[in-house]
Amino acid sequence: MKKKRPDHRASAQLNKNAERTAVTPVPEPDIPPPRFAWLWLLLVFLLPNLGTLTGSFLYDDLPLIVQNERLHSLSRWGEIWTHSYWPDRPGLTLYRPVTQTCWSIFWNIGAGNPWPFHALNLILGAAVVLLVYRLLQDLCVPVRQAFFSSLLFAALPIHTEVTAAIVGSNELLAAVFGLSALLLYRRGAWFTSLLLFTLAVFSKESAAAIAGLVFLFPWLEPAPRPKLNFIRLALHGTVAAAVVGLALWARAAVAEGVVFIPPIDNPMSLIAAPLRILTALWVQVLYVSRTLFPLTLSADYSYKEIPLVMSLHDGRAWAGLALVGLAVVAFIRWPATRLGLAFWVLLFLPAANLLMPIGTMMGERLVFLPSIGLALLAVQSTTRLPRREILLAVLVLLFSTRALLRNHDWHDADAFYPKLAETSPGSSKTHYFLGCLKAARDDPSGALEEYNRAIAIFPAYPEALNNRANILVALGRIDEAKDSFRRCLQFNPDHSGAAASLSSLEAGQTWVPQKPRL
Repeated sequence: MKKKRPDHRASAQLNKNAERTAVTPVPEPDIPPPRFAWLWLLLVFLLPNLGTLTGSFLYDDLPLIVQNERLHSLSRWGEIWTHSYWPDRPGLTLYRPVTQTCWSIFWNIGAGNPWPFHALNLILGAAVVLLVYRLLQDLCVPVRQAFFSSLLFAALPIHTEVTAAIVGSNELLAAVFGLSALLLYRRGAWFTSLLLFTLAVFSKESAAAIAGLVFLFPWLEPAPRPKLNFIRLALHGTVAAAVVGLALWARAAVAEGVVFIPPIDNPMSLIAAPLRILTALWVQVLYVSRTLFPLTLSADYSYKEIPLVMSLHDGRAWAGLALVGLAVVAFIRWPATRLGLAFWVLLFLPAANLLMPIGTMMGERLVFLPSIGLALLAVQSTTRLPRREILLAVLVLLFSTRALLRNHDWHDADAFYPKLAETSPGSSKTHYFLGCLKAARDDPSGALEEYNRAIAIFPAYPEALNNRANILVALGRIDEAKDSFRRCLQFNPDHSGAAASLSSLEAGQTWVPQKPRL
């Protein structure tokens, strides 16, 4: 009897299949979500955030809304569409007329009270959570996994900057319009989808990245994938690119003066591209760690809270590169992670300081939409764990508690600025704002100390020098005040307040400086 020869090819294929099984996550059974899943999602989002309804106008709300007279009269809507987003910082050329029109409506509805704005943020935030859940299901993510990912997204404490800060509604509007556009596009409602995408881009320009997901989703969805119509994709891509181009053109058209990024907001704008990329990758490490381990959260990461990465001898450079390497390995070896990575990478790309420097070095608000991907990846990582649903429920509870505590920090100026000094002690702007608070609370000596700290960190800080001079006038230290006004004008010759104050002092006039508005 002839002996059967072993089939080495079949053996090799079996080994290959075994190896693939060992590194690929076990497919998750499609278990139905809990009853009233939508209600659970809303409760997890709303309960920790209801306290924001009693919050004040704070921080960037003041120049962008309270002191922006263009928003205070409905008859001036035309000016919203013909001027830049920042009324007091023409160098930061941004164009978000949909967001500002919404602010104008709610300013007039509430007669200048903050609570209608906070109610709007809660409504928009709740809508985003439900849209995320619907989109993940639409992308064939297992229903239970989609539910827990959305639940985790709803509870993330790093989102409090978007929810509690009134100006965070630009992120929320862009997310609502953008996610709705994605869902409608997938259902064939292309005209309505394009309209919503346009509203998203004109709410916040980073929403342009949402269009890229349309092209990636067909390659990332589980089989069977829909048949691609490349001609239609190209046509829709061209139209989406035209919308983004229109937004860029409008942004350039409303630019006032020299367009630049203040180094105090983003010192990465001053360094060479390779070093900027290394620093930006390290900042991505910070984003991931503060999203998943939110022990310390802050509203300010400006100069010099995050030192620049200036060489490969800095261990932070290798941490950033390791994060990239981990993402690449996960994308290649574990197909289930590709959707989450696509959400994080593509939606973060416009604001990551990788392609170009933006107006801030780091901002927790920028995590909002990309964190859909991180929430999905976090839930996927628990697939093999026993009692994973109990673990995820405990994690959601911990995150919700942290979000509740963090929202208290955003309640008013007396809570916000001292906490900012705790969480970002290395930032010049932090000490400047704390100085403003102390000046407003009749503590000139404390205010002077904080202004001096701000100037010690960033000597070319015109506003800190101007405010310091005003405090020195109040303290009767006129010669020092004159010197501080001169230094302010050295770094900003167009500072009209400092010029007028210096002229008055040199003419022998003194005055009681106005308290900063907080």
